[in-house]
Amino acid sequence: MHARLLKKLAGAPWGRISLLVGLFLMGDLLWTFGRFPSYARPWVRTKDRLETQGLPVLILGAGVLSDREPTQVLLGRLQTALDLYRTGQVRWFLVSGDNRSPYYNEPLAMKRWLLKQGVPTERIVADYGGRRTYDSLRRAQVVFGLRRMVIVTSDFHLPRALFSAQQLGIQAWGVPAPVEHLAWYRKLGFWPREYVARHLALLDAWFPPSTLLGPREPTPDDWLTLP
Repeated sequence: MHARLLKKLAGAPWGRISLLVGLFLMGDLLWTFGRFPSYARPWVRTKDRLETQGLPVLILGAGVLSDREPTQVLLGRLQTALDLYRTGQVRWFLVSGDNRSPYYNEPLAMKRWLLKQGVPTERIVADYGGRRTYDSLRRAQVVFGLRRMVIVTSDFHLPRALFSAQQLGIQAWGVPAPVEHLAWYRKLGFWPREYVARHLALLDAWFPPSTLLGPREPTPDDWLTLP
């Protein structure tokens, strides 16, 4: 029955077009959600398998609540990075995110949270120009002079972040922050946005966008010595 229906649809001009569009979208979905994780897999590590030490950790921003506190998604990223710091696997933090208004400031929320956990202020650098993942990585490279780093972000976002880092020539390892504690309907909402964002990441690689940069800013690498 299904075969006859497909054959009938394919016989009409509009049916052939619909079928081709459907097949294209299905193939694009499979490619998008298969190729990016496959590309990033060599650089993904769990917290207990991160071999590198002495590198900074870039925490990519996420939502902030109306009381200017991190959302659950952002808390997961912060806690993952803090665990790496406490075990000596990373030396300092670069918190990067959106600072669109005086009432919405992801880097400031991240910095305040880390300070509350006892991280010294001199081990935290805030980047207020990370409106997009590409911007955060490009600014980390140019403004903060980073060529090697650990990236911490949510598990669904990490393949795209690592793809963009590699395209920029940054040597990066990624540690995913889990989101399984979130409600299913919240996790479901991540994927349509990620589908679009992965295509934008491809466009960024082919046609690098203009990013708001600036002069080189000092980081803990400029004044900290290796233990």
